[in-house]
Amino acid sequence: MKKLIIAIAIATIYLIIFQWLIQLNSDIAITLSMFLFAPAVIIYMVYAVLKYGKPSKYTFDERFYDDWDYTRNVKDSVS
Repeated sequence: MKKLIIAIAIATIYLIIFQWLIQLNSDIAITLSMFLFAPAVIIYMVYAVLKYGKPSKYTFDERFYDDWDYTRNVKDSVS
């Protein structure tokens, strides 16, 4: 779980710094290099979430949102 939090924190900080550099009109080379490496940061974050994240104990048919106690109104088949 620690690797998951670290990966999300790195991606978030990277995004904040990238946006901050754009707003301050910093050097275009730095901004462009961060733009080019951004997909690698996002791919690593997605990999960490998929590998170290916990799967939900509910299916999509049982709950539409996992963090909200809402049960779906699913009817069997209509004949």
